[in-house]
Amino acid sequence: MSSQRDLIEFKGERPELERPFLVVHLAGWTDSGVAGQTAMGFLQARWNARTTATFDSDELIDYRDRRPLVRLASGTIEAVSWSEIELSLGTTVDGLRDALLLSGPEPDFRWHAFADQVTELCRQLGVTEVFGLGAFPAPSLHTDPVAVVSTSADPELAGRLETVPAIVELAAGIQSVLEERLHQAGIPATGLWARVPPYLAGGSHPPAALALIRTLERLAGVAIDATELEAASKEHIEQVEQAIRERPQIAEFVEQIRTMVEQGAEQRLPSGDEIADELERFLSQQPPPDDDNRSM
Repeated sequence: MSSQRDLIEFKGERPELERPFLVVHLAGWTDSGVAGQTAMGFLQARWNARTTATFDSDELIDYRDRRPLVRLASGTIEAVSWSEIELSLGTTVDGLRDALLLSGPEPDFRWHAFADQVTELCRQLGVTEVFGLGAFPAPSLHTDPVAVVSTSADPELAGRLETVPAIVELAAGIQSVLEERLHQAGIPATGLWARVPPYLAGGSHPPAALALIRTLERLAGVAIDATELEAASKEHIEQVEQAIRERPQIAEFVEQIRTMVEQGAEQRLPSGDEIADELERFLSQQPPPDDDNRSM
């Protein structure tokens, strides 16, 4: 195993923490409705999270795939921003527990070493439990409460929430790798995955982020003021309802999903790329293309 200083650098002294838990969202795998990213950003703001350590991007990131952003002003380079994997420390409302947040892009390289580093970091900081955030498209409706299912290498932890009732093999994200590695080290780790209606998976879906926040709140035993996210979720659902009223094609696709949900179906979703594109156009307030020969 690589030594910790190979991949991580603390900003100042390592903090002394009170019953810390770790929340993880590393972008790059599935995150329908950008629910995990939205929930992570909300928590960072709500808990006034500050960066306490960074991982060595040169060792972990493929810059040809995640190129740095350059800001130009009349041809003058003002700044170059690099992809960073960061560990930040937040203060929960009640102050009874400290919250650590691991965010940034999913590593491109050295997954074994990265997982070992995170595991060792959790040991040294006394992390008592780890929660991953994400979302996936599933037969569900925007009118229903967003269900959150769990994954874990520990059956008892997985059983605290619903699980997908099937045996499946699929390409893993780094968060799943971390769950398995942390379990081996005796550190409880659970993935929280919001089920997002397939016709809303391509854009932002605040209700899924809110469901992740509420589930985390319950499992971690901390109070989280999500008033702003609740308001955003309500407004979003109103916009979706308006889109369905004004776009018969969207309403037809939603009815297909409704039939699948009522039948308890988990089969392949009907193709809805065009419907999803139309809905995303509507929600972004962009006018549809002026093409009378459109198939929609």
